[in-house]
Amino acid sequence: MAQASSSTIDKGGAVSIGVASLLSAASGYVALLLAARLLDVADNAIFLAYWSFMFFWFGILSGVSIETTRAVYVGRTAPDGPRVLGVGISFGAILGVLLLITSFWWSPALFGDQYGALGIVLSIAVVLYAGHATLIGALGGLTAWGSQALVIGADAVVRVALVAVSAIAFVSISGFAVGASLAVLTWVIMSILFPSVRAGWGARADVPLRTFSINIGHAVLAAAASAALVVGFPVLVRIASTDTVYLSSAPLLLAVSLTRAPLLIPLNAYQGVAVTYFLRNRSRGLRPLIPLSAVVLGLGVVGAALAWLIGPWLMAVLIRSSYALSGGVLAGLTFAAALLALLTLTGALTLALGKHGWYSFGWVLATLCSLAILFLPLPIEMRAILSLTVGPVVGVVVHLVALGPRATRSAPVEELA
Repeated sequence: MAQASSSTIDKGGAVSIGVASLLSAASGYVALLLAARLLDVADNAIFLAYWSFMFFWFGILSGVSIETTRAVYVGRTAPDGPRVLGVGISFGAILGVLLLITSFWWSPALFGDQYGALGIVLSIAVVLYAGHATLIGALGGLTAWGSQALVIGADAVVRVALVAVSAIAFVSISGFAVGASLAVLTWVIMSILFPSVRAGWGARADVPLRTFSINIGHAVLAAAASAALVVGFPVLVRIASTDTVYLSSAPLLLAVSLTRAPLLIPLNAYQGVAVTYFLRNRSRGLRPLIPLSAVVLGLGVVGAALAWLIGPWLMAVLIRSSYALSGGVLAGLTFAAALLALLTLTGALTLALGKHGWYSFGWVLATLCSLAILFLPLPIEMRAILSLTVGPVVGVVVHLVALGPRATRSAPVEELA
């Protein structure tokens, strides 16, 4: 097994994760902009549904990743638990089979005439992505940040390359979807090429298989709620809207993705770093959270101001005039992304303190509140902003209740090498 670093992260590791997250954000931008330029508005709405639904399931599997980071980091001093990669892939296989079996029910409503092929591709992608999520979680737990960044960055580069090829060869919903999905094989290739990446295959959890599986269940439940808000929002809008409203909503849905990517994609890449940071400082209670929260909210305010001033112009220039939205809408969506980022941070601290139930409860309640707001009789832009603002605030409040002074003092504290 790879030797774990004694520190949470050094300057080189931070830079490598930062570069990987930028590549990941860029790949998403390129894919979404290519689809918006080459597909008509109705077809692009369907592609956005596929894209968000795919990353919704990838987001669910990020729960495996974040719990794996915690389990491997704590278990480095007593590596007697199960190998995490096998558990993670098994979990992904269960999800993939369930998706395939039920695809006849949900895929026609989401993907229209393309439902058959897209349902199969998505099911396979989910199984393979489970390996990616578990591996980067294991590398995070080993504090092998350079290797983790290598896998994340390579996945992003391969995805944008495959989407670009699909854009040239197959200007269709299916072509874009297959190109975006095939990148999930990247972690296998990187494991073959780099022994430092392959070292994550041997990582073990800190607890027996049954306990680890229960902890993963809590983390995945929270990740499902998180993914519904972070990447699955178009699906929530689809559920709460008529066909006419949804098929005309591509500009708003694209704006949701574009306004949150600059903050949430890097933060998601650093989630493993955040968990190990909170683990090493969990005797300090809420104090490690305060400076990080200030940075996130400050970036949200600055980003919202920029979105108000230049956002409408960028939407019209980068895409086309039919995608123009008001500065107020773009500013609201941008600040809502900062609140989602804050919820991600409070969740990471809650998980680090071993409060898996509170972690999942905060995320689930946030998602339910957001979904309920989407059914209000308001214009779709107002519903979207309120949904993405109120829901995360509710989740943050739940986590802060769990992280109050009494709960923090009762949390177990142990010295980690």
